[in-house]
Amino acid sequence: MKILAFETTDAVASVALYLDGAIDCTVIETDRRHAESVLPAAEALLSGHGLTTADMDLFAADAGPGSFTGVRIGVCMANALGAAHGKPVVAVNALETLAYPYREETVCALIDARNGNAYGAVYENGAVRIAPCACVIDDFTANLDTDCRMVGTATNDPKLPSAADVARIAANRTGEKEIAPLYLKLSQAERMWNK
Repeated sequence: MKILAFETTDAVASVALYLDGAIDCTVIETDRRHAESVLPAAEALLSGHGLTTADMDLFAADAGPGSFTGVRIGVCMANALGAAHGKPVVAVNALETLAYPYREETVCALIDARNGNAYGAVYENGAVRIAPCACVIDDFTANLDTDCRMVGTATNDPKLPSAADVARIAANRTGEKEIAPLYLKLSQAERMWNK
């Protein structure tokens, strides 16, 4: 199976190519915006393997939560490529992506949402224990087990989601015709409008 996966929910984006279990991942560290840098990085990654987007069996994206604009970029790229090539698309959430390397443990994934707030979820042996939600960090973590591993930008292990893990998770999912962003709260513009 060949999968092209996008991770655009945070400041540092990445693109991964999954080839029958093997992963090649490019981390995009640039001053350019994700909308300008992610697709060229994907094309370079594919070209290095003698492939094009038409060769993919599946496209995947981290659908959030995270930066509202970043989430839309990844989801739109995956949807557009899936539609253009008639291939399925898989959405993977950012919190699950953070927890994936520790899937045999109890993991609390927290993405900083500023001012003591976060997007959080808890996974135990790969299963969802607390579903992704917007939360106050102190309230969310108050009753967690002491042996619970904490990962993500709102913790002391400020790991970012990776397209490599998006691809690994997507490889075990059935694709859809189209995916949607996972927004757990209103954008700042929507909150300002409602005031």
